[in-house]
Amino acid sequence: MKERSQSVLLEKKQALLDEIRKSTDIFKALADPVRQDILMMFMIAKRMNVAQVVEQSHLSRPAISHHLKILKQAGILDSVKEKTEVYYSLTLENSVIDQLKAIIHAAESLSDDPAKSFEEHP
Repeated sequence: MKERSQSVLLEKKQALLDEIRKSTDIFKALADPVRQDILMMFMIAKRMNVAQVVEQSHLSRPAISHHLKILKQAGILDSVKEKTEVYYSLTLENSVIDQLKAIIHAAESLSDDPAKSFEEHP
């Protein structure tokens, strides 16, 4: 019974690690204060092009473009091209939220597992 419990616990630890690794791009994108500021701009404006973001920032256009690209790659922002302009907005899908919920679910499952009490500590 103890071996089975340890096996299940190990599977839960691996599941949590897998979910965290799947979310690396999200965490990297959210970790930067400049990108956090950009996200706050989108909470107010909903949709902006690079020039509009640059107007509200102290950074250059290339720097803003770089940050927008990272946010888009992480699935946090979407973009739509209209004529010659690209407009960014927060992702309407909940893929980022779903991924973060999966991490929380995996962590809760691990922390609630009674087999944790069997683990040996050095």
